[in-house]
Amino acid sequence: MKYFYILLLIFNPLNLFANIAIESSCQNLIKALELNTGAYNKCLFSKVGEKYTAEELKACQSHYLNEVERLSYVFKNICK
Repeated sequence: MKYFYILLLIFNPLNLFANIAIESSCQNLIKALELNTGAYNKCLFSKVGEKYTAEELKACQSHYLNEVERLSYVFKNICK
């Protein structure tokens, strides 16, 4: 029983540290999702020919949509 308390004292701070690290990671993932979603929307709502060609806008949309999907997958599996 004495060893159980020693192990509890050792692993409890580690668990607290892990929770803080996960929370920090989740906040960073949220920021990255917001940034990439904003960039995707910019590509999505840009008009062809004003600044970019149709091919450039399609590549931009594809790139940021992939990033949002990847970040969403990581967020779902770590944070929720």
